[in-house]
Amino acid sequence: MKLSVIVVSYNVKGYLSLCIASALKAMEPLGDGASELIVVDNASSDGSVDWVNLNHPSVQVIALPENVGFSAANNRGYAVSRGDWILLLNPDTIVAQDTFIKVFEHVSRHPEIGGLGVPMFDGSGRWLPESKRGIPTPWASFCRLSGLWRLAPRSPRMNGYYFGHVDAAETADVEVLSGAFMWMRRAALDQVGMLDEAFFMYGEDIDLSLRILQGGWVNRYFSEAPIVHFKGESTKKGSLSYVRVFHDAMRIFSEKHFAGGQAWAMRWMIRLGIRLRTVSAFLHGWVQRHITAVLDVALSAFVAWATLEVHGAYTGMQHPLMPKLTLTGVAAVSAWWTGRWFGSSDQPFQRLRSLVVGSVAGLSLVVVYSALPETLRVSRLSALFSGVLLTVVPYFVRGLMVWLKPQSYRWRTVRPKVGLLVPGSGMARIREWVEGSYGSSLDVRTLDADNREEVLEGMATCDMVLVGSEIGGKHCLSLLRQADGTGADVRIVPDRLLLALGGIRRDGAPTARLSWGADGLGRSDRMRVKRRLDIFWSLVTLFMGSGRGKHGQAFGRRSAWKVLTGKATWLGFHRGWEGDVRLPSMPEGILFVGSGDRASTPAEARRLDLRYASDFGWMRDLELLMNLRKD
Repeated sequence: MKLSVIVVSYNVKGYLSLCIASALKAMEPLGDGASELIVVDNASSDGSVDWVNLNHPSVQVIALPENVGFSAANNRGYAVSRGDWILLLNPDTIVAQDTFIKVFEHVSRHPEIGGLGVPMFDGSGRWLPESKRGIPTPWASFCRLSGLWRLAPRSPRMNGYYFGHVDAAETADVEVLSGAFMWMRRAALDQVGMLDEAFFMYGEDIDLSLRILQGGWVNRYFSEAPIVHFKGESTKKGSLSYVRVFHDAMRIFSEKHFAGGQAWAMRWMIRLGIRLRTVSAFLHGWVQRHITAVLDVALSAFVAWATLEVHGAYTGMQHPLMPKLTLTGVAAVSAWWTGRWFGSSDQPFQRLRSLVVGSVAGLSLVVVYSALPETLRVSRLSALFSGVLLTVVPYFVRGLMVWLKPQSYRWRTVRPKVGLLVPGSGMARIREWVEGSYGSSLDVRTLDADNREEVLEGMATCDMVLVGSEIGGKHCLSLLRQADGTGADVRIVPDRLLLALGGIRRDGAPTARLSWGADGLGRSDRMRVKRRLDIFWSLVTLFMGSGRGKHGQAFGRRSAWKVLTGKATWLGFHRGWEGDVRLPSMPEGILFVGSGDRASTPAEARRLDLRYASDFGWMRDLELLMNLRKD
């Protein structure tokens, strides 16, 4: 047998379905009986094993009773494999139909190759630097963990970890392969051994790559067979928890391969790198969440200060420092609280909301100014003019962000546009899903895969493009790469599952950019209205105490404090039915939507939850809470 493909999965059924479908297609050119696909499941709880057995009976499934880790699970698959070549393939990957045949032709001409990796692109179309790597020496690991490699990405010294001196489009010998796609010769593995099970997750591919080199073999980066790697669906690689797990893996690696001063330097560099990453991750996350509000506050304060300066220069009237600082502070606070209250940072941005926020901020400034004592007042004309200018600040900030970075920011359209690029009979299935689940308020367009201009126009104008996986791995990768940098949210829909995978934001449903119905809770503004109602009713409950009847105790002050602190909501989803992961995220409910009581059947729970998610109304909620308090 030529090839054994081993896939280790853990609670990624949607991505696993894409991976299996594409791998089976790529195995066809090798010939009948020339390859095998082995799935090793690490005790998933999402039904992955049953799904694979039902939909792909030709795939050999090894269901482990517990999560033994990446290394041990791959070793279980290797123990039963029969191929001359072994491919370790992550479940969150898509390969093209010609990937395996291209790689096989290359390695067949080069007997020195022990292992091979390929270019990988993530779900938003960006090339992943971990496609090729060098040995993680103490300095290389420090540059990687601290982020210094970004300052000189082509430098072999600053970016030795990602082998920066080798171009992404160049086929070349490298030192370390990625475990997401690790093609290896069985003869090499028989010589150096398989994965070291001391590595639970991460570091095992580095250790094995180094042992392949030490065994006299070559590791090759083959640039002519790119794949999609959605990257970190089970682990979220950008998180600090990932950094800590990575640290443990590097510690094991350094103790195994380095000695004396090198081992000590490795541990010290890693600790320092993690501290720097912790700080940078916090700052980056804070900026990502609050950049719009920060710009609003900064520009509003600048406008107020500049207005006073211009007025003073024009009239010769110099305002004292304290009144100037007071007006500037009032402008900043007005911009902050109005933006927070109205949710003007919600994306995509809304033009009307931006103007409303600016108008309320300007009015707030004038009202607060009029209430200030005489000693803190400035020129009335300056205060009034500052308030007028504040009305356009939010709109100007958002317009500037959309203009400078269209790949990240957009204005909300009246009817969100969804492009469907699905071959054959799958189109009807996906159209029915989108229109049935996410409301008739969407503008759903059909895109012709053979019309390149129409596809590019669709990616430029649609809020989201859903691509049927039946189109093939090569076309999926091509579309994701075309979308990179354009702001288009291109997602892949598996053949047998209704999920939208990949894209700018990695989640299982198109709720990141689309509204859940006309008044759906998938919209952050509707969720914010619900939160305001929760706060209001919590204050009422704290003042009035428990209610009467069978729901009386639910309205106790303890529940009110729980809701007030955001740990619960007064009316929550029932859940407990298949597909409830598609519901908008919100805290557990004190009571259940519909009647306050839990639904008697999953079908009834589904009906009530979907109706509430797609047609939320705060007046209906308030009426129900008032009735439940008395009954």
